[in-house]
This record gives sequence, C-alpha cells and structure tokens, in this order.
Amino acid sequence: MSTILTAFIIGLFFGAIMQLAHLDRLAKVIGAFLLKDLTIPKALLMAMGVGAILIYTAEYFGLIELHIKPFYPVGIALGGLIFGAGMVIVGYCPGSMPEAVGEGRIDALFGIIAGIIGGVVFTMLYPIYEASFLHGPIIGHQTLADLFGLTGIGKWLFSVFVGGVFVALAFLVDKLEKKYLQN
Repeated sequence: MSTILTAFIIGLFFGAIMQLAHLDRLAKVIGAFLLKDLTIPKALLMAMGVGAILIYTAEYFGLIELHIKPFYPVGIALGGLIFGAGMVIVGYCPGSMPEAVGEGRIDALFGIIAGIIGGVVFTMLYPIYEASFLHGPIIGHQTLADLFGLTGIGKWLFSVFVGGVFVALAFLVDKLEKKYLQN
C-alpha cells in the first residue's frame, strides 16, 4: 500500500474519532482552556501514549526509521504561545479544522486559510527569525531515551513505559474529572 493511501486511511480514522468525540467543538476547546471539560486533554494524553508505544514498537522491529528534529526550547515556547493564541482565537486546533470544514462549518475554513498565510509569512521571515535571539540555542537531536543512553530493547521498553504512563494519566485525569468537575 502506498504511503499516501496509508496516510489517507489513518486520516479518515483520525477524523472519525475526532468527530464522534466532538473534539472539534468550540465548547470542548473553551472547556479545556477553562479546565471545565477535560475531553481534549484526555484525548491528547491517550494519543501521545498510544502513539509512543506504536511508533517505538515500529522502530524497534525495523518497520520505520525515526528522524528526530532538533530541540529549540525558546522557539518551541514561542511557537506554543502563538499556537495556543491561535487556537483560542479560531476555536479549533489544526487537526480539527479540516474535520469541521467537512461538516460544513465555514469558520474553520478561515482558520485553515489563516494558518496557511501564517506559515507562508513565517517561511518568508525565517532567515530573520533564525538570526535573532528568539530562535534560541539548539540542544540536539535526542529523544528522552537517548539522553539516558538507552538502545535496542532497553529503548523500546522505556518508550513503552513512557507511553503507558501517558495512557494511565489519561485515565487518572478522567477519574479526577468525574470526581471533582462533574459533581
């Protein structure tokens, strides 16, 4: 199966799950930012946990090769602030906008257009950004397992453990939400 077809099928499942869980609704986004509805944080924790387990299992068995991007703490913090502000303004995260457009919500289309324009502007200004203090230092191309010097089965077991911690956190957040927020 081709890579594009595989990505398309995964995207269909991703969109269906998001739509069925209503993760593209403004009320869910606002609820997450106000810590009143933790559906989105729970979904993110679960996705990170399951994703880590699947990705590092695929790497361990030689099905994929990871290409780790460099870590720019200052740039990541700045990007996170811009991302969060954009998410609050638009009311969607980038992953939920195409799904919302598919449901006929045109406001999400404006968010997609704004994101494309922002990406083009950033690309044009990147040389200035890269030369500025905002870019910050590069800390390397390492994963957490690399920092501990783990390879082979040790790296895989560690990654499965970390993924399991994220899955467990999703269930813990759900339990705490039911106990404290829905009473």
